[in-house]
Amino acid sequence: MKPVTYFKTTKVLRNIFLSLGAIFALVTAAHAQNLYVSAHAPGSHKIFEFRPDGTQSTYASGLLFPRGLAFDSIGNLFAAETVVPGDRDLLIGRVLKFNLRNHVSTVGSAVNFFFEGLAVDMAGNAYVMANDQTSPTGASTIFKFTPSGERIVFGSVPSQGWGLAFDSAGYLYAADGGAQTIFKFAPNGTRTVFVGPSAFAEGESPVGLAFDSSGNLFVSIETFSDPGADSIVYFSPTGVKSTFATGLTFPRGLAFDSAGYLFVAEANAIPAGRILKFPPGGGEPTVFASGFGRPEFLTFGPPR
Repeated sequence: MKPVTYFKTTKVLRNIFLSLGAIFALVTAAHAQNLYVSAHAPGSHKIFEFRPDGTQSTYASGLLFPRGLAFDSIGNLFAAETVVPGDRDLLIGRVLKFNLRNHVSTVGSAVNFFFEGLAVDMAGNAYVMANDQTSPTGASTIFKFTPSGERIVFGSVPSQGWGLAFDSAGYLYAADGGAQTIFKFAPNGTRTVFVGPSAFAEGESPVGLAFDSSGNLFVSIETFSDPGADSIVYFSPTGVKSTFATGLTFPRGLAFDSAGYLFVAEANAIPAGRILKFPPGGGEPTVFASGFGRPEFLTFGPPR
């Protein structure tokens, strides 16, 4: 019996070590963050992956108007895009999912909607800002796509919507550029105003959203006018506004890395779009990447 007991014990220990190894690998992957960027240039619409040292590679190509990006809690990458079928004069917004083996599938879609910002909750539901191309007022709908592919109308904003972001309590924030308002949605879909037009100057539109580790909401502001006229501001959890950066050109997607650095997609920076990296607390940024097309939205996730 002793040999049998020995072998059973050895097998148990081996399984424990294998499990510990798997846990260690997951922890290591969680701390090894790469930056993912949706971008387009004439004839080239892609998702790029950047290592922390700035090394660039193409993660996905053959897309059309890729926009919002977000990871779920198990490492699936979700992406919003809008396609125009060759045989129809309409738009189709789609949410794509790249699984852990990088296989892509369509989670859901909506006809006559242009998809912009995207966010994923802890249950794996994907939320997308959908600009209604048939609305006379330019209203936008927030669709919720469940893991099973069901499409639910979660909420709406009265004008052209852009970015989405969840806070740590599970409330969804939505930037409405035309209404100069950031709306706050409870988990049940109840909508309130987080900050309204009085928080923005004439001609300013809130676009990209991202929360820092202290719960401050960072917002990219576009004027859609002169280069260098745009900015980034942030709001405390109670809505108090502060200015973080000025002199930008079409800042769009925002994302924080694990060390607290803020990355900003400067979509129309001249001569080409670029990604800026701001140190924690603000200050002069560095150019993290440039010259690969027009960057739109950003997210951090494990290497893929």
